Amino acid sequence: MRLWTKLLLFTVAFGVLCAAAASAASGNITVTLHSNNPVAGAACPWTENFTGTIRGPAGTAITYRFERSNGNLATHSTTIPAGGSKQVSDSWVSSHSGDKWARLHVLTPQDVASDKATFSVHCTGGIPGQ
Repeated sequence: MRLWTKLLLFTVAFGVLCAAAASAASGNITVTLHSNNPVAGAACPWTENFTGTIRGPAGTAITYRFERSNGNLATHSTTIPAGGSKQVSDSWVSSHSGDKWARLHVLTPQDVASDKATFSVHCTGGIPGQ
């Protein structure tokens, strides 16, 4: 084989290995989110707390955000620790009665979102709305 042919084969093989390593590094990311009090009947303002879990390969850098039915977004960056599981949390202070939801959305390295964590707030004398 000529030298340039060997170089070409080496370059292609190296590129395939690098792509496979990058894919393995990002792996499959999974997310879950839970509302701590799905139904709240109390004086407002009411604070709803959410607990989420992001799972994936240890050392993976991720960007994620909490998305809410009222349109608010809170974006964060972190790295998945050894063990492959990162706990995250968010709080939402609501001053109005209504059905609401939040979800955990990983933006990078893979676009994946949790199911919506729904909750209802029933304020004494509250105004319907988000």
